[in-house]
Amino acid sequence: MARIVHTLLAVSILMFANGARADLEAGAAKQSIVPPFPTVMGGYFDRTATFEGVDRPVYARALVCRNGETAVAVLVADLIGVSKTLVEGTRQRASAATGLAPENILIAATHTHAGPAGFTGGVTARESDNTQLDEFLIGAFTACLEAAWADLKPAELGFAYGRLDGITTNRQQNNDTAIDPDVGVLKIQEKGTRNTIATLANFTGHPVILDSTNLLLSCEYPGVACDTVEGAIGGVAIFTQGACGDITMKRSGPKFDEVTRLGRVVGGEIIATAEQIAMGAESTLRSRWSPIVLEERVLPAPDAAEAGIAAAEAAHQAAVDAGKPEMIVRDLRREISAANTTAMVARAAAERPELLSSAANTSWHVLQIGPMVAVGMPGELFVEYGLEMKRRVAQDTGRPMILVGYANDYIGYIITPRAGGTGGYERAVSRVAPTAGRMLTEAAMAAIREIVAPVE
Repeated sequence: MARIVHTLLAVSILMFANGARADLEAGAAKQSIVPPFPTVMGGYFDRTATFEGVDRPVYARALVCRNGETAVAVLVADLIGVSKTLVEGTRQRASAATGLAPENILIAATHTHAGPAGFTGGVTARESDNTQLDEFLIGAFTACLEAAWADLKPAELGFAYGRLDGITTNRQQNNDTAIDPDVGVLKIQEKGTRNTIATLANFTGHPVILDSTNLLLSCEYPGVACDTVEGAIGGVAIFTQGACGDITMKRSGPKFDEVTRLGRVVGGEIIATAEQIAMGAESTLRSRWSPIVLEERVLPAPDAAEAGIAAAEAAHQAAVDAGKPEMIVRDLRREISAANTTAMVARAAAERPELLSSAANTSWHVLQIGPMVAVGMPGELFVEYGLEMKRRVAQDTGRPMILVGYANDYIGYIITPRAGGTGGYERAVSRVAPTAGRMLTEAAMAAIREIVAPVE
């Protein structure tokens, strides 16, 4: 498989009033999040049974970086998403235990569809009402961050992009071109050695290999990738999910075998990229987190949504009767499913109007760790936004960027205006307006221009 690696090393150095360079310290840790009690899984609204066992363990993994000026942390868990409850609870406890500023802690999910529920699932995706699971996860997240903080040691780092073509597809556009093949890798080593502290990686593809019939916990392919990296180069491997709202993995063969195969493919590219990174001197750490209010989705009334189902069914049948091409028939069949989903969302919103406002009241997060910029987004951003932001950040600052999805909140799909017109499941289940992605993108870009210094 062809691979292109572009090493991007920053040269600017953070200076203090006395002229001394701020030495970087870093620490990492991982913590099991397999619940010791029965609980539901996240990922599918038609799966309501509790998990029956563990196929592959699920973890929280954390990286903490500190210099003489500030400290930042990234924690990623093998969950479908993280709720505001989990994020706020963890930030408060971890800050009290370590001194980390709460707003400097980014908490995200790999988006595995085979982990414990990070929120109450279904088309409503509302805050969890499982206080036992919330308390367990907040405790595990906090312990992981504390362990990473306790592991702080002098460090150096570098960043590069690898590339993986041919393993993802755009399920909304039905093509293999509107994808993000980048494999972003931030490698952190103990200073003066080749001992790996952490490898923070980023790739874009839905971890939805295991379907709703599965009742075994699994870290899915992101966790297999992390295990592969840790086994080869040591340290803690952390997988961040990109703008995968419309991107899924290509797969063939038995599901559990595909989890292993694809995880090894991704892990192998992370290893190959990491082993070619030259460590740099930059120790810059920056963080900007901010709430934002998005536009709510305009939903039809429940009666109108029900009528939409009948209209979709009639359009599909008319196409079949007229002998229309299979591609047209398939898309109309998809719209029957989407109409049913829209009706479910409309009914749920009519019963609980706060479902829309809770999604609209969210946040974004920008971090700089050495040469790399990370932008945290609170849900399933469509890939066009991630690709656009990478180009703009490179143009404005000369720095590489990764888009971290499912960060600090979960508001569902963040679609493009184009997808608002072409339909499908993602539009049907979304809770924010098609303007949301643009609002989030521009807010994050404004922050980057303010806090990230261009490479000189």
